[in-house]
Amino acid sequence: EMGRQWYEEPRGAKYLCKKNTFDDFVDVARWLIHKKRITVPTKLSCEGRSAGGLLIGAVLNQAPELFRAAILGVPFVDVVPTMIDAGIPLTVVEWEEWGNPNEEKYHRY
Repeated sequence: EMGRQWYEEPRGAKYLCKKNTFDDFVDVARWLIHKKRITVPTKLSCEGRSAGGLLIGAVLNQAPELFRAAILGVPFVDVVPTMIDAGIPLTVVEWEEWGNPNEEKYHRY
């Protein structure tokens, strides 16, 4: 945990740096397997719900060889179509976290 300041900084985990979240998760799995030797891929699982489901979906695509099983509970994986619609409850509030995909720089990311 590097705190809120890191999270808010340009290279943190917010807005156009969201991919760092996925990279960090994969890096921790690799660390557990290769450096700490606490587990092996055939015994490692992961779980995420809602935006955590997005995380798990992304890391499974990024490094499927690291995980034996994964649970995605009500995963938020269709981000752009959902976030574009300001009429969906909570969408506008989430722009603070994800950026507004109605703006091209966020939509492209």
